[in-house]
Amino acid sequence: MTTATLDPLGQSYKPSAVYFLDSDCVEYVKEDAFCIYDRIDSFLTLILDETQRNVVGFKLKGFKHVFDRHIKPRHPELQNCEFIDLVSMIETAFTDLGNQVFSIEEDERERAYMAARKLAANDNVKLAAAVLKKAA
Repeated sequence: MTTATLDPLGQSYKPSAVYFLDSDCVEYVKEDAFCIYDRIDSFLTLILDETQRNVVGFKLKGFKHVFDRHIKPRHPELQNCEFIDLVSMIETAFTDLGNQVFSIEEDERERAYMAARKLAANDNVKLAAAVLKKAA
């Protein structure tokens, strides 16, 4: 459950996944508060609260590249979808890319991906597919 906070204009904060075209990344932060970014690898950055104990968000770098190269070819149904489920995106990236670059000893990286996946699942995080079509 997230608590709504007011921004300087008096509007309540609504967590949502946002795609940034210039940096080709998707970011989701469930709280409008001080955050610490912990880069896990070239794809995943966890966003932690001020205690550095709780995951409050994640950033997926190279999102459109990974989506176009690894996700779309295996999931043609995503061509005309309205929203992209970020849980499946994180799972696919971890499985497909992980098999190439992760070693079994890298428990920390696995835990980080599981934490991002859990947050995306618990908060039902989705990205509007229209933003990726504009990025083409």
